[in-house]
Amino acid sequence: MAASTAALGGGSSELIIAADKHRDFLTLQLQSFNSVYLAFGEAAIAGAGILLIVPGCSVRVMGVKARLAVYGYAGGVADIGIETCEDVEYRPGSFIWFL
Repeated sequence: MAASTAALGGGSSELIIAADKHRDFLTLQLQSFNSVYLAFGEAAIAGAGILLIVPGCSVRVMGVKARLAVYGYAGGVADIGIETCEDVEYRPGSFIWFL
């Protein structure tokens, strides 16, 4: 359902979405089983920043921080869903615990 996706190869900081001075909203959702550390406006590193740990985890960013470039660090291959429309909200189904 994401408007776009980014695939991370793992093992280094990688660009998820470029900076955009006109963007006011951003949602990033982990869509794979490798955890991802996020950083805004700087390189991502293991053990720092926002951690998306299991598939379905997401972060919503609004305002000035949403305009920065976002980088991710994953220990292995990971997929991130990207949505820049403020009117989209994800809610997991009642059987999410089966993952």
